[in-house]
Amino acid sequence: MGKDRHLYKIGEFASKAGVTVRTLRYYEELGLVSASEISAGGIRFYTDGDLGRLHLIIQFKDLGFSLEDIQSLLTSMDFGETRVARIETSRALFNKQLEQIESKLVQLQKLRASIVEAMETLNTCQSCRQTTCPANCPNQKVLL
Repeated sequence: MGKDRHLYKIGEFASKAGVTVRTLRYYEELGLVSASEISAGGIRFYTDGDLGRLHLIIQFKDLGFSLEDIQSLLTSMDFGETRVARIETSRALFNKQLEQIESKLVQLQKLRASIVEAMETLNTCQSCRQTTCPANCPNQKVLL
């Protein structure tokens, strides 16, 4: 083990990255991150470079990228694709993510409009003077 760099055991490494050991092991199973060194006794050691990679994974995850998409981004970096190819890979995945977010926004706006409408109906019902809803009440659909 080199003296010019700091090596972290799995618990310290996970803590430094702000993830659980379980998450780190899962990311290792998927091939997203791996220990730089493994001792003869099987102790895994990680470097600051590994920490940078894990922070990148976390950043992409925070942006809503799937682990599969993160794998694609990392693969383009790992296998020496040209700068132009890496940019195109990243651009395609970012466009895909943006489209998904915009679709979710449309769905959320529709949901919000439905809730606002239901709230307005409930306000109308609250001011109604009848003790029970008549069978033909148009607002009855809101009152489960």
